Amino acid sequence: MATTKQALVIGATALAATAVTITGVGINLSRGQAFFRESPKEVVDEVWQVIDRSYVDGTFNQTDWKAVRREVLSHPYKDKAEAYTAIREMLKKLGDPYTRFMDPEEFKNMQIDTSGELTGVGIQLAQDEKVKNSLSLHPLRVPPPLPLACWPRISLPRSMARAPRD
Repeated sequence: MATTKQALVIGATALAATAVTITGVGINLSRGQAFFRESPKEVVDEVWQVIDRSYVDGTFNQTDWKAVRREVLSHPYKDKAEAYTAIREMLKKLGDPYTRFMDPEEFKNMQIDTSGELTGVGIQLAQDEKVKNSLSLHPLRVPPPLPLACWPRISLPRSMARAPRD
């Protein structure tokens, strides 16, 4: 029984030491990966890989895409600005006006410019089939407690309807 307890203690100690070692190695690896991810060359390679996986034209517009990768990764980049320039040049080789690279600042500005909400009054206009000279207004959504028949329907004389202005 003493041997079993001793083996159990040694096994638990070895297991704990292994867990601590693996955790420590994992932390150091993640720090190394974070450092490598900040490398300008890594950014260039990451963009190349996104295009390689996602570009619709499998011939890359008749471009030897693997040779482009070798070329762009053969250069040293001092900073991200050089890497961004290289990425733009790399994407120009595709000859596709819809494939482009935006640095983080450009992307942020684009998000600001294109963000917002589309709102409306929630009504539908249609010509009333019974009375040809009028338009019908009624809500687009019906809340759960009220059936459609309970919602008001307003008819406007055609003379009140105006053509949209340019």
